[in-house]
Parts: sequence; C-alpha cells; structure tokens
Amino acid sequence: MRIWSLVLVVLSVGLASCATEEGSRERMVDLQQVKDDPEAQLQNLNIAIENSRRDGSLYARRAVVLLQKGELEKALEDAEEAVRLTKNEPASLFVKAQVLRAMGKPQEALPLALTAERNSYQSASLYVLLSELYLQRKEYDKAMEYILKAQELSPVDEFVFYYKGRVQEASGDSAEAVRNYKLALEQAPGFMQPQRELAAILIDKGAYAEAKPYLMHALSSAPGDAKLWYNRGLVYQQEQRQDSAVLAYNKAVSINDTLSAAHYRLGVHQLAQGYDFEAMEHLEKVYKVYRNNPEYLVKLATAFERNGLYTKALSMYQRLLRVDPKATYANRSIARLKYRIARPMPDSAAVRLQEQIER
Repeated sequence: MRIWSLVLVVLSVGLASCATEEGSRERMVDLQQVKDDPEAQLQNLNIAIENSRRDGSLYARRAVVLLQKGELEKALEDAEEAVRLTKNEPASLFVKAQVLRAMGKPQEALPLALTAERNSYQSASLYVLLSELYLQRKEYDKAMEYILKAQELSPVDEFVFYYKGRVQEASGDSAEAVRNYKLALEQAPGFMQPQRELAAILIDKGAYAEAKPYLMHALSSAPGDAKLWYNRGLVYQQEQRQDSAVLAYNKAVSINDTLSAAHYRLGVHQLAQGYDFEAMEHLEKVYKVYRNNPEYLVKLATAFERNGLYTKALSMYQRLLRVDPKATYANRSIARLKYRIARPMPDSAAVRLQEQIER
C-alpha cells in the first residue's frame, strides 16, 4: 500500500518528538522509519516497547507498521494505546485516524484528523487524509481546500497530485484530473492508483489504445482490483474479443459482487446467447442502479418473460412507460403479457418450462 510510505516519512519526525524521558534512557534500538523489511522493523519495535512500555510514540510507530501489514485490529489497539499514553498528542491522533480510515470508518476518522490539525499538527499527509475523507463525503470544496494545503507543503508529492486529480474528476473536470494523474506518475511511475484512474477516464473517452498501457501496468500491480478487470473487459470488447471480455467481467464480479456495470454487461451478453436464467440473475442484481434506464428495463423484462415470470415482466414494461412515456412500443408487450397472465399455459407446458429453467 503506497499511501502508507508517506505516513511513515511524516511520522519519523512527528513521533520522535513525542518520546518520553523514560524512553530516552533505554538502550538504543534501530527504529529507522522507512525500511524495506517491515518484519525487521516490527521486531525492533517489539523490543523497544518491552524496554519502554510507557512510550506512546513507540506504539504509534508500531501501529503504522501493522497498518502497512494489513493487521488493522492490532494497529487500532496500538493507536489507541498511543493516544492514551501521549495524552492526545496530535501525531497519535493522526495515526489513529489513518487506521480508522483503513478500517472503513471515515466518520470516526474525520474528527480525529481535524483535532490533530487544530492542535497545530501540520503535514502534507494529514491534509491528504482530510482531503480524502471530505471527498468520500462528496464535499468537494473542502476536499480541494485541504489538498491545496498539502500542495503548499509538498509541491511535487505524488499523493498530492493523485488526490487532487481525484477531487477534480469527482467535480467533473476530467481534463485537469488526467493532467494531475500524469504528474503523479512522473514522480512515481509505479503508482497504481493514478494508472487505474487514467485508464478508466481514457476508456470512457474511447481512447482505448492510450488507456491500455496504464491498465495493464495497474493490473500487474493489483490483480485483485475488480474495477481494473471490468475495464479490461471493456478493452477486450473494443478489440472484438467477446469471450475474453466475458471472462474479465466474471473475474470482476467474483472479486466484487456489487460491481453493477459488470453484472449489467454479463446480463446483456447472456441474454443475447440465450442463457435466459443466468441473464436474469445478473440483471436483477443491479435493479436499484439501473431502474430508471429504459434499455435496462427492456432487457430485464425480456429475461423475466423468457423465464415465464410474466407478472414481473409486465411490471417492468409498465415501469418503462413511467420512466419514458414515449416508449409506446411497450404497450404491445404489456397487452401480450396481460393475455398470457389471463390465460395460463397448460400444465404440461409449465412443467417443460420449469425443467428448462432448472437445467
């Protein structure tokens, strides 16, 4: 996780100032903040804490290492101990805010980060964190305010460029977002996140050839990223490689089953291939997202009808007319379905249909 390297650099200065007098009397241990071997760093910190259990800065440092390793519960325990021992030292509050952010608790992270700022803790990484938290809340003006503060302290930092691009993209300025993502990559060519965002924007603009190198580099760094696999599917489709596109979309939903766009494309593909039950499963999952999309409503209605679910199909066509009153072609389908519902099929035909669905 690249974002934590920025945290480590800042904390190497901030936390050192928090060391207690008791800690300064203990034998020296190598606590270099940025190391290639987090296990060695963790071992050093464990030894240091054994020698100085009341040094809150050591717990804060260990929390950051545990955060890097993805051991979030342990990181939170250390962060809370650091806050207690340092009596709400701003650097410790910042560490705890970072852990809570990683745990998916932005509503708890934000007040801690703001308290750290109010207590005169100034760092680019704190401002980046605040920008990201406000971005999640869709408060784009506040997000930009903090990213500009970060840029004042670190004018060429890759994380600042990246989050500035994120805010600009969310605000609708994709051209400036692209520029800042590229600036981030100039500083750190292997930075996955701006590669991913650049690829998505370029694909959305139809610039598939330009997007593909960014996409492939990002996938090599993050093969477990569902959105990257979805965009890989879009590129495959543009290359007329439909089977590969379907595999990519399936990979995307296997990683993140809530990725609506991938389910939609899989549903459309399965419907075209005559796999009506599978199509219905994919399309039903994304109803809340696409329920006001006329094309989607027609696809879902078709899937319902092919599976013999005439009442559900009827409701989709009726919704289509509410969403788009000009879609008068739906009236023919509504009339047909009402007729079928009023005149149920013979038992033998119903059995055959059920057997087809169960296969």
